[in-house]
Amino acid sequence: MNKKSTILLLNKRMPTDKNVIDSYSDYAEQWAKRRRDGKNIAHMYLEKPAMYGKIPNLTGKKVLCVGCGTGEECDYLQSRGAQEVLGIDVSEGLIKYAQQSYPSIKFQVMDMEKMGFPDNSFDFIYSSLVLHYVNPWVTALTEIRRVLKDNGTFLFSTHHPAVWGGERTRTEKERDSLLGYKKHLDTNTCETVGDYFNTRKIDDVWFGNFNVSYYHRPLSDIFKDIKLSGFEILDFLEPKSVDTVKDIDPVFWEIHQKIPLFMIFELKKKTENSGDLSVLVSTSK
Repeated sequence: MNKKSTILLLNKRMPTDKNVIDSYSDYAEQWAKRRRDGKNIAHMYLEKPAMYGKIPNLTGKKVLCVGCGTGEECDYLQSRGAQEVLGIDVSEGLIKYAQQSYPSIKFQVMDMEKMGFPDNSFDFIYSSLVLHYVNPWVTALTEIRRVLKDNGTFLFSTHHPAVWGGERTRTEKERDSLLGYKKHLDTNTCETVGDYFNTRKIDDVWFGNFNVSYYHRPLSDIFKDIKLSGFEILDFLEPKSVDTVKDIDPVFWEIHQKIPLFMIFELKKKTENSGDLSVLVSTSK
């Protein structure tokens, strides 16, 4: 059966879709199992190595994990020496599963766009593949900056618009992600595939039975929201698949040696005297 993402054009702020929250709650056990069994190839062999490579020294630090899911990220952050780790997620089902799995870590059901913490509460904030569930990002980023201590860093990953802006089609035999055009010179007409520039909501199905919705946004809008929220960009990564996946899934390795899937930002809480926004671009090998 042909399954194409349903695309809805948007032009106003939208929080995480309630249906997505409910879907994650219902899918919590299966989500945790995929994570813990190493079956999520994209996470394990592309996003996580790059994210974990950017985590600073957490010894004695108070750390917040935004969109903690079923708790695996919090457990890892704690293993890196953090004095205290707190995980928040908007899904009650995910938080319940996280609390059962990691009783030594604190978890709370909480919206990242409206957090119940005092100003300057955390030394380091971490968020894995969460921000694409809201549009735009200014409210969430401003709130994250508020609870981050001066000179603290915020590390997060999200969808890369170069690929998620494409038209994605899944069938029993093929998986396509196409972004481009064909111009007919004889008739001066064209055919376009995908849509990079226009922000839109995408209703999708992952793993065959997990209904999810997220937002595609162009990089220009993303950088604009980061600047408006008062963050300084320390680093920007477009990670490639790691070589260890080559023997496990050679097709995944080959595709994501050439085409991005996710991107990673390392931000610093900008103070009044920190100057203009600066950007350092690098690529994780």
